[in-house]
Parts: sequence; C-alpha cells; structure tokens
Amino acid sequence: MSSVHRHTDSDLHDPESPPTEDHDAPVTTSWRYWVLFGTLCLSGFAVTMEGSIVVTALPTIARDLHTTEYVWVTNCYTLASTVFQPLVGWMAEMFGRKPIMLGSVLVFGVGSAMAGSAHSLGLILAGRTIQGFGGGAVPLMAELIISDQLPLAQRPQMLGMVMATSCLGLVFGPILGGVIVQHSTWRWIFYLNVPFAGASIICLFLMLGHRTAEQKSAAKSLRATTKQFDWLGNFLLPASSIAILLPLTMGGQMYPWSSARVIAPLVVGGCGLIAFSIYEHKWAANPLIPTRLLSSLSSVSLQIQSFIQSMLIMWVNYFLTVYFQAVLEVSTQQAGFDLMPTIVALVVFSIVGGIIMSRFHGFWALLNNSVAFTMMSIGLGCFTILTSTSPTVVHVVLQIIVAGGNGLLLATLLPNVQAQCDPEDLTAVTALFNFLRSFALVWGMTIPSIIFDQTVNNNLSLVPADIRPLMSGSGAYVRASKAFIESFQGTTKQQVLELYTRALQATWWGAMSFALLGLALVAFQRPGRQMSSPAPSENDEQRKDGEIEKSIPES
Repeated sequence: MSSVHRHTDSDLHDPESPPTEDHDAPVTTSWRYWVLFGTLCLSGFAVTMEGSIVVTALPTIARDLHTTEYVWVTNCYTLASTVFQPLVGWMAEMFGRKPIMLGSVLVFGVGSAMAGSAHSLGLILAGRTIQGFGGGAVPLMAELIISDQLPLAQRPQMLGMVMATSCLGLVFGPILGGVIVQHSTWRWIFYLNVPFAGASIICLFLMLGHRTAEQKSAAKSLRATTKQFDWLGNFLLPASSIAILLPLTMGGQMYPWSSARVIAPLVVGGCGLIAFSIYEHKWAANPLIPTRLLSSLSSVSLQIQSFIQSMLIMWVNYFLTVYFQAVLEVSTQQAGFDLMPTIVALVVFSIVGGIIMSRFHGFWALLNNSVAFTMMSIGLGCFTILTSTSPTVVHVVLQIIVAGGNGLLLATLLPNVQAQCDPEDLTAVTALFNFLRSFALVWGMTIPSIIFDQTVNNNLSLVPADIRPLMSGSGAYVRASKAFIESFQGTTKQQVLELYTRALQATWWGAMSFALLGLALVAFQRPGRQMSSPAPSENDEQRKDGEIEKSIPES
C-alpha cells in the first residue's frame, strides 16, 4: 500500500483563505475543524451503535418477518463491516479521503433505508449487509482524516474522543433499541439513520476540502497504479475472515461448537490467513497489508493489546447486562442505565489519557498502558465478588475502574501504533488496526459465551432436573432476564441465581486473564521514534502544510 502516492484530502481548508505562515499553530483552533470533528464523532457513534441496536429488537423483527433465522440480522452486519476494512484503506489512498468518506456514509444510509422498509428476511439481510459495508468504513475514515490533520504528538486526545464515542454506540445500542421497540415500530431503528446520513453528507461535503495541486497531478497515474492492485490478497483476506467469523457467530447458537459446520470453516479460514500472510510477504508486488507493519515486536505487541482491549469492551458490556438482568433482576431498560458508570468513565478517561499523552511522550506510553491494563485486571478480578446481594455502589466503582482502564487505552493505542511505522504507512497501519479491532468484537462475544455456557453445563446439578433443559447449551444466556428469574420462587429461585452467579464468575476470571496478558505484552512495547519528542516531525509539518495551505478547488 505504501508504494502508491498518497492522495490525502486537505480536510479543513477554506479555498479563499490565504496560506498561513504559522506552521506550529494547532489545527484545532479552526471552527471548521470542530464542526468536522463533531460530525466524525457522531458518524462513528451511529454506525457502531447499529451493530448492537437490533439486539433487543430481534424477537419483534423475527415475529414480523415470520422467520427463525433472526441471528443473521446481526451477523451479516458484523461480517460486512469487518472484512473489507483493509480494502477501504487502499481506496482511501487511491481516491482520497473525501470521496470514500462520503460514499461510505451514503452506502450506510441506503442500507438503513432498505433494512427499515424490508418485508422479508432476504431484504433485511441485504440492507444490513449494505449497512455493514458503509458502517465498517466510517470509523476508519474518521481516524484517517483526523490523523491527517494533526501531528502525531497531538493525536491521542482527539482520536481518543472519536473512539470513545464509537464505543458508546455499542453500549447505547441495546438501550435505544429497546426504547424504540417499546414506543414505536422496530423499523425506526433503521429509518433514523437516513436523515442522519443525509445531514452528515452535507456537512462533510462542505467541511472536507479538495485535493492539492500535487495530489491532482499524481492522480493521473491512477490507471497504472490500479493494475498493481493486490487481487489475490483482496480475495484471500475477506474470504478467510468470513470463514472464521461465520462459525464464531453461529457456534453455540445455531450449531454446537463440536459440529463440523463450525470446526471445518474455522480450519479453512485459519489456513487461508496463513496463506494470505505468506503470499503478502513473499510474492505480492503491492501488498494489501505490508508485513513490515508487523516487523517489530513492539508493533505486534501494540496490535495485540488493541485486540484484547476491544474484545474486553464487548465482553464487559454484554455480560454485565446478563448480571443486571439475571442476577439483580432488573429490566432491559434499567440494565442500560446501570451501565452509565461504564459510559461516563470511558469518555472521561479517554479524554484525560489523551491530554496527558499529548504533553508527555516516550516512557508515558508504556506507563499509561501498564496502568490501564492493571486497572482492568483488578476491576475484572473484583467482578467475581458480585452477587444478587451486592450493593449498587460496588458494581458502580468496579465499572469505573474497568472502564477507566479501557478509556486510557482508547486514547493512546492508535497513535502509538502509528508511531511504530513510517508516515507513508499511515493508511495501511490504521486500516490494519481497525480490522483487528472489528475482528476482536466478535471474539469478545464468542469466548465469554463459551466460558459461560460451559460453566452452566458443568453446574446444572445445582438446579432441579425439570429446569436443566432450559438452562443447558445457550439456554441460560438466552433466558437471562428479569421475567425468567421471577418465574421461580423460594429455593428454586436461589438455585438458579447461584448457577448464574457461578457462570458469570468464570467469565470474569477469563476476562481478567486476557487483561493480564495485555499487561504482560506492555513489556515488549517501545516508544515510537515519532513519539519520542513532543515537537511535530518534519513529515507531520509537511503533511499539515500541504493539506491546509495548498488546497485548491478541483474545478
């Protein structure tokens, strides 16, 4: 990807304003920047929320569409939003940030309209897939646009805010979905995105600038460059990713984990990823993911830390909800409100971490990640003490500790990953970063689900024999609700609560193990060359100068 010329848009430039001579002035002083920044944050929030908002509406959707295959309404969005992110990064390098960002939001809006108006399973799946294509590209493009605007030392604070608002979508999604279904039709879950997408397109079109004269000249070589398109790599990576993600989303729900329909595609997908890696390293003339991005132990460590952090966000959000509904016996809507400490702490700590890292460099990156994973390890370990009689203040404080660690990582991981690579690899390494994070979200549901279900199966003797069929397999997770628990009385109810408590304890021990792994990986992390000094690098200054001062209309 780095062998092609960058076609970055000058995202904030007013074509009629004279060039500035103050190269050290922060870009964030421009009102245009803040309008653009707010739009990017809201766009990331909307598309991330769309991945989880249908969870509470799935039973209603299934009844209206007369289908039992409702799980694909969620799965097809997840698959589509994950597998093509490296390709989107290549397209952003070829065609510039502006057209790809606008196109992504447009595709997301069109898919939302299709899903909202669907009257059959096939149509809603088609709409959700189109949604996923657009939605998966938006967070990546937002991070690239902001990275283009700011020197590396100034990125953590802004990127942390963008990622925090995106992660909030995962938390708010089920809450908003439940409110919409309760007070209106499920179709508004999708229809609401259409006016939002339209407003975003207008704002982005006005705020994002045109290419520079040099970039327009370089674009003439696009036809020759596309001949070097990594055709085999762009086939192997999506195909292998789908082969892995499909059984992960089906296992334990549609088929047992021991089923050949789960194991076979996992094996094929794993072999495909190995083949992709070998091909990219040895034979690809213009690799989709250059292996030099993972040539250092520090780069590998940071990417795995990001994978773990993203996985734990999904892990905690979904299984805290199980605790609230099944053990504390609250409604779905109340469970969403009980997650507010996580939401607030995630935002606050991401901003704090970004501010600190924008002023301190080098050793701070290692200290920040060490503190973050330590907080997460302690908090997740303490989650194991939560029971049906735990005071509210306990789970509030523990949520703040875990979400605080997550927030510190949100603000700093991507800038540290970018600091490990040369500036010309900015797009490629950011695309890889987002691909792995999206991939991790699926694992963040799969691994704890396996732990939870297996622990339930191993402890079914705790409950009466007539209840065991309801709880075995994935039954305990599916039935984790206030209504289910309240259907029991006396000793039986206490036995069911004990089973849920033990299963949740096992999932928290598993989560703590991954947090400790992340802490161990910090030992292999090294400050990037570009993060060793707070002053913007020469490449950062040249990029800022070229993007803010030299932009001209394309006409």
